[in-house]
Amino acid sequence: MTERRRGPEHPGTPRRAASPASRAGGPPPRRFGPPAEPRRAAPQRPAPQGDATRRPAPQRGAPQRPAAKRPAQQRPVPKPKPRAPQRSAPKRAAVRTAAARRRKKRALRLGTLHPRLRYGFAAVCTLLLVIGGRLIQLQGLDQGNYASAATAQRVDTVTLHAMRGQILDRNGTPLAYTSSAQDITVDPKQIPAAARDAYAARLAPLLGMQHEQVVKVLAKPGQYAVLAQALSPVLAQRVESLGLEGIYTQATTQRQYPGQTTAANIIGTVHSDGTGAAGIEDKYNKVLAGTDGSLTYAVDNLGNVNPSSRTTRNPPLNGGTVKLTIDQNLQYIAQHYLDAAVVASGARNAEMAIMDARTGQVLTLAASGTFNAADPNTINPNAPMNPPVMSAFEPGSVQKALTFSAALEAGVITPKTVVTVPNSIDLGGVTVSDAWWHPTQRFTATGVLAQSSNVGTLKIAQQLGPNRWNAVEKRFGVGQKTGIELPGESSGYLPPMDTWSASTFANLPFGQGESMTVLQLASIYQTIANDGVRIPPRIVQSVTTPDGSVTATRQPGGITVITPKTARTVRTMLESVTLPGGTGVKASIPGYRIAGKTGTAQQPDPANGGAYSGSMNWDTFAGMVPADDPQFVVAIMVDNPAHGLEGGDVAAPVFKEIASYELQHAHIAPTGSLSKHVPLMVCDAVTRRSAPSTVC
Repeated sequence: MTERRRGPEHPGTPRRAASPASRAGGPPPRRFGPPAEPRRAAPQRPAPQGDATRRPAPQRGAPQRPAAKRPAQQRPVPKPKPRAPQRSAPKRAAVRTAAARRRKKRALRLGTLHPRLRYGFAAVCTLLLVIGGRLIQLQGLDQGNYASAATAQRVDTVTLHAMRGQILDRNGTPLAYTSSAQDITVDPKQIPAAARDAYAARLAPLLGMQHEQVVKVLAKPGQYAVLAQALSPVLAQRVESLGLEGIYTQATTQRQYPGQTTAANIIGTVHSDGTGAAGIEDKYNKVLAGTDGSLTYAVDNLGNVNPSSRTTRNPPLNGGTVKLTIDQNLQYIAQHYLDAAVVASGARNAEMAIMDARTGQVLTLAASGTFNAADPNTINPNAPMNPPVMSAFEPGSVQKALTFSAALEAGVITPKTVVTVPNSIDLGGVTVSDAWWHPTQRFTATGVLAQSSNVGTLKIAQQLGPNRWNAVEKRFGVGQKTGIELPGESSGYLPPMDTWSASTFANLPFGQGESMTVLQLASIYQTIANDGVRIPPRIVQSVTTPDGSVTATRQPGGITVITPKTARTVRTMLESVTLPGGTGVKASIPGYRIAGKTGTAQQPDPANGGAYSGSMNWDTFAGMVPADDPQFVVAIMVDNPAHGLEGGDVAAPVFKEIASYELQHAHIAPTGSLSKHVPLMVCDAVTRRSAPSTVC
């Protein structure tokens, strides 16, 4: 509370208490008697703002007491010098006194910190913040990671590798399997330099390596080097029995391919880590690989096993088994015949596909010059690994069976329809000739097919029309993938109709200007053999999982391409190709009715700007046995035989060899029926005397 100032009291003058009016700041109380001489008020500071306490105005004539001292934190107000008393109006003195009471209170001045103290305080706070954050990270966020790291230092885990599954042929014969093996490893630091030659002299003969190769491995830096991989357990035991210090064996596995080159294009191969790299090994890698297991045990700080610790074992799950539809024996014979045909004809290569006529299952998918699946170094990087499904070619006249199927289905021809055939014909600005010169002759439709007349085929195709021809081609699957369970399949090529030029339909009906694989060619003839129903080819028969459950491959639904009547008629017409007067006589098999077609397609010549060559050909033959009750279908392609040989000279004999083997191997007996005779030509008396009986 602020005290009122009191002036010096006059002696003998009693002090009066301030009236309520004066305390409230009103006019001073009225006095009786003569007025006292007023005194000048001492200078006072204005009262602080907001001070609700107001001092009473000084009483006139009353001496003023000096102001009380302020608290220690405020500067003391200097004591004013006494002045001579002056008379003033009471109202003016009251206003001054009130202003003094309202003077502003002086703010408290605090001391300031030194800059170094502020910086030090900030540094300490930052350090505490970082330490606190790190503690939160260690004990809250990263607790699991550090606990796992601590556990990992106390335990060790060894991978238990799963055994890769088997690949079998249709009879259960193993085509690929995995066996136990041993690697020979070396610790070079344990072998003195002076002893390397002695080591090599004893190891090289056993390992089948050169002396210098062994020495080079023994001289490698470090404490680990692989000297030999995937040895048989017997051979590894012989190496161990030498008792050489620094030479060790290490358990591993090895993929075995008993047939080596047999069906290698189908089976494929594996990478060095055991995963599938090509073929069935790649396509069914998840089934074959299985799942690795583990063995976990405690160790001390030196890595030694703690015998009293608990061991955790998760056993591996071995891979499943893939069973194929192919026959290993038939596959081997097919590859043998193809290799022989390439050598005999001087061709670049040859391919073959054999299918079951009723189920569409692939019995053989062979190629000449196949690599050894057990030795990846034998793979030609510039050639397709599985040509029968990867390599497309122009089929040539073997494709004419499709044109005749479409014409018969549309009712344009019958087997005995007579067609006047000149030696050449002009269509779409191009001239098409037959492979041999002849005068204008009257062939039957069967004769056009049997003697493979390009001109006669084009005349029939013109009656059919491009739209109906193209629709049948698509139903046969030309230009489409078959969907076989093998990687890298080619779809072949059938030009879309909106890209056709005026000359396109002058080539397509006899197999020029389109392409297909040998598997697609076999699928076309399977359709004809199966009464017009195309069943997409399949090569996997079943998959057996590690738990023993067997899942059979679902056979695709059949696609009706032509009617059974048309299919049977086409087969009868194709029989004439292998009878005297036809181009495929060399495919005939005594006692059996054979239906098939030859083909000789010109290859584009890169040296001649891509124009068709006069000497480079694709020779083909496709057929079925027996013709009246087909059991299997064979398609063959020989790539560019020497001297311009034709399909009837190269591919037809290979068909006879492989079909004869399969008839015996599958115990297929002759049906006993006779081929139906259909005239090939309308013969005059002279021709009738010189031509075979099947011609006229």
